[in-house]
Amino acid sequence: MTGSAAPPWVDLDVPPAELRLDPTLTCGQAFRWKATGEHEWTCALWGHAIDLKQTPSSVQYRSLGRLPEARADVEQALRDYFQLHISFNALCDAWAQTDPDFSRLRNSHTGVRTLRQPVVETLLVFIASSNNNIKRISMLVDRLCQHYGQPIDTEKGRFYTFPALSRIHEDPDIESTLVGLGFGYRAKYYAKSVRLLCTEHTDPEAFLLGLRQEPLDVARAELLKLSGVGPKVADCVCLMALDKTDAVPVDTHIWQVAQRRYVGRVLDPKQGPEMLKLLSSEHRDQAVALARQLKASKAPTAKTYEAAQQLFIHLFGDFAGWAQGLLFSGDLGNESKKTPSKAPTKRKPADPQPTASDRKLRLRNSTK
Repeated sequence: MTGSAAPPWVDLDVPPAELRLDPTLTCGQAFRWKATGEHEWTCALWGHAIDLKQTPSSVQYRSLGRLPEARADVEQALRDYFQLHISFNALCDAWAQTDPDFSRLRNSHTGVRTLRQPVVETLLVFIASSNNNIKRISMLVDRLCQHYGQPIDTEKGRFYTFPALSRIHEDPDIESTLVGLGFGYRAKYYAKSVRLLCTEHTDPEAFLLGLRQEPLDVARAELLKLSGVGPKVADCVCLMALDKTDAVPVDTHIWQVAQRRYVGRVLDPKQGPEMLKLLSSEHRDQAVALARQLKASKAPTAKTYEAAQQLFIHLFGDFAGWAQGLLFSGDLGNESKKTPSKAPTKRKPADPQPTASDRKLRLRNSTK
């Protein structure tokens, strides 16, 4: 589908303090945005070739081309995608009451937001993420889209939509196709998961979207039925596509962050009471017990995966997943400054499956 002349830019009227494109689109949440100009990013979403531009005061957008069935309300789709109804600064204010370092992170990692992405894309992308790095994940996802997706030609080149599950399911030999595209052992995960979703559900996309209305434990359990989906992948999908803002994906790096930043402080006689001052006495006792459990463990296990999640939820409430994302970005940023010659850190999953949480907290932080 050929795009016509590009329309003028439209301003989303969102300041850099609330959204910065570069760190948000490159921190390991989304893998299809391409840098196509100075402070400009392009991706095929909702049947459009969406073009974004960071300005000193805001973010602007335009559609460079579209398919006949493209979504009409692009601006609303983008506001939903970036979750602009949630105030990044209000969250940082709330988190800083527990951990003052969030005041520093707010300044050094301004406008790094958690995305609300299409659920099918998020699921299939994160199946490819285990034991992988951002560059290779992006390459595999590009190949998947080029093979199964629809092209949109624009003045900046050709961009491919992310394919529907039904389109992939039409392939009589999904596994062989994906092996040929370089997916290796992951190809069988895709084949099994796509077939399971498309044979058990008349509308698999609607089924997955329906998980947004379910509790975190229910959504996670449904995702764990799929091939190639472990606890960390399930929690990534819950956080970044299914509105579970308290889902905390725990990989080895985040487990280390919990150990290094919070276990000792929670257990410290002086720092602990200050850090836990906003919690009820019951929740303070639970946080201390979780910190002791983590301190006694030298490596992630099924129990410590759950303990790390619950410690983050106790400390940061219903937006613990957002807090984890900012901590991850900030911690990696510090590491890259210390060791610039090393390759980017890979987010390796903690493989053990956590038990279902029966202690899920509802500690609402204020948002605009």
